[in-house]
Parts: sequence; C-alpha cells; structure tokens
Amino acid sequence: MDGKPLDTEIDHHTAKLIVGLIALSLASFTDFLTPGVSISSISLSYHLTDNARDVFVGSLCVISAFLWSYNGYSLFQAVLSKVGAVAAAAVAFFPCDCFAGRGIEVVDRETTVAGIVHTASAISMFIILAIFCWLFYRRAKEKNSKQAKIRGLIYRICAVAIVGAMVVQLLDSLQWVDFSGITHRLTYYVEATGLFAFGIAWVTASRMLPFITNEDEHIKIELSAR
Repeated sequence: MDGKPLDTEIDHHTAKLIVGLIALSLASFTDFLTPGVSISSISLSYHLTDNARDVFVGSLCVISAFLWSYNGYSLFQAVLSKVGAVAAAAVAFFPCDCFAGRGIEVVDRETTVAGIVHTASAISMFIILAIFCWLFYRRAKEKNSKQAKIRGLIYRICAVAIVGAMVVQLLDSLQWVDFSGITHRLTYYVEATGLFAFGIAWVTASRMLPFITNEDEHIKIELSAR
C-alpha cells in the first residue's frame, strides 16, 4: 500500500509534532485571551481582543504552512494535506459571522460571504483531519508491534471523536437535538474536541513519544549548535 514518504522540505515527524502541539493549545489559548467573555466558539475570539485574534490567525497559519509542507506516504495524502492547508488558511482569513457586544455574545448576525467561506472551510478542515486520523490508523494496523497497536487505537479514537463532535454540531444545527439548550458553548466544545483529537493524533504520529513507539521507530529531537 504505502511506501516511503514522498520528498519533503521539512521533516514530516517534526511537522506533525509542531502541528499537534498547536492544535492541542489553540482552544485554551483563545479562551484565556478573551477574559470576561465565555466564548461560544473559538472563531469568535477573532472579534474580541487583538491578542486572541493574533493567536487564532497565527496558529491556523502555522498549521496551514506545515500541512502544505506535508506530503505523507502517497499522492492522495499529499493532495489531501494541500486542500487541508487551504481550508485552514481560509478559516483564519475569512472571519465567522459572529460578534460580541458589551459582554453579551450574539451569533445571529447577517450571513456574509466571508462567514459562509469560514464555515465551509472549517467543516472541510475537520473532515480532512478525521481522514488523516484514519489513514494513520491503517498504516499502524499494518505493523505487528504492541506500540503500533496502541497508536492505531489512539488514531481510531481521535477519528471517532472528530466525526462525533461534527455530528453533534450537525444535529443541533438541524434542530433535531437541542444540545445548545444544555450549554451556549456547544460550538466551542465541538471545535475544541476536534482540535484536541487532531493534536493527539499528530503528536502520536510524530513518533517522538517513547512509550508508544518502538526503539527502531522512535524519533528524537536533536539540537545542535553551529
């Protein structure tokens, strides 16, 4: 099936680690940088404070850049990562149709082209991230080691978490189930779940975690002074 990684300008293990760590921290950072407001979505932070907007846009741009550099183990993965990179950049540069006024969040703003692009790009990005989790699982499944099986389980859980979070948001948006009646932060929790699962999967795929990586597969970060 998959062979050796395609040629890359940036080591793909390092890229996975960096992207994973950013994804793990994005939700918490944007929430922390919007004091006094319980944000209903991560994207809302774009409209609240300069620091939150800078972290939101900057993090997505870094994720986009590393996704663009990642070619994976096949042409399909290379193309998929490029589409994901464009989607991540679009989420950053096309603001959502949401804003906050004097501490009260408002999400029923007039729909704009930017808002439509933002939503479509966010959905596309999370779908692609779920697909990557499944591709990582299939690759780990081909190996017989105990560590590979653990990684495979992690990838499967992460894929299910991303898809499950999207299904919850869809059911609420269609008003089939009133999850928003439970918490006004539903979208934030859905986005945070998707990003956290994405981050866990990519940090795992970096093969820099010793307990779930064979000695011959383990990638070590080497710092050298020149």
